[in-house]
Amino acid sequence: MFTDETNRRPSRDRRFFVYGGLLFPIEHLSTIHDHIEKIRNEAGYRPTDILKFDTHSRPEHVSRDQATEAKRQIVSLCNELGCKFIAHIILHDIIRNQDPVQQVHWAADYVIGRYNKYLEEVEDIGICVVDNLPNGTEFRYLVDKFSVGLDLPDGRHIPLDRIKLFASTRIGASHAHSAMDIVLGSFRYVINNPRNLQAASTMIKQVAEMMWAYEKDGVRYVRDRGLIIRPPLENIRSRAYRSEYENLLRQLGELTNS
Repeated sequence: MFTDETNRRPSRDRRFFVYGGLLFPIEHLSTIHDHIEKIRNEAGYRPTDILKFDTHSRPEHVSRDQATEAKRQIVSLCNELGCKFIAHIILHDIIRNQDPVQQVHWAADYVIGRYNKYLEEVEDIGICVVDNLPNGTEFRYLVDKFSVGLDLPDGRHIPLDRIKLFASTRIGASHAHSAMDIVLGSFRYVINNPRNLQAASTMIKQVAEMMWAYEKDGVRYVRDRGLIIRPPLENIRSRAYRSEYENLLRQLGELTNS
């Protein structure tokens, strides 16, 4: 699993902080690399160019249409390969007084914890690769996750025993990390009051299909698996905050079903 954060700084359109992870079997790593290498070449990306979802990162010699098509192909590739996606969301207003580094660590805990549960369910082991954490805290954080696991408020620890290796990376160090950035960026675009609703609908349908889920009576459920909402809706006492979450879920549902 590769992980990263987005929407760190709140704004009128960026109401939620998001942390996400992209999961895939290790045997797909070479396939992802080879296909993205081809996509990059066809779009005109040079070896040292960064391929991210963010339009502002697009090199000048790559057109907007070429970059958009490259990102579309990468999301489709991840979908075709059966990659799984996990996203944690929390309203910025709720965490505005928290330490910024702690915000990211707690969000990462949720996503990594779900990854460990996924590995338990499929009876497998895994590797967790995180993007750089704020203030250079990634290695101290990863050592803690490997040696201790998750620290719960009541003082208990949950070992992350299915994850056999924790590591850190950054964008540009692998094509797989670009894939994760683009899937996460697609999700971010959809929840950030998108102006192009047709594009948002296409994106969320593909991303939703990748979200880790379980099926019951023919219905897929992603809540608390591929989609982690914190705090849980039933624990939100503020009517205004609860309305923010309900509006977001309604928007996601409308775009998915349009």
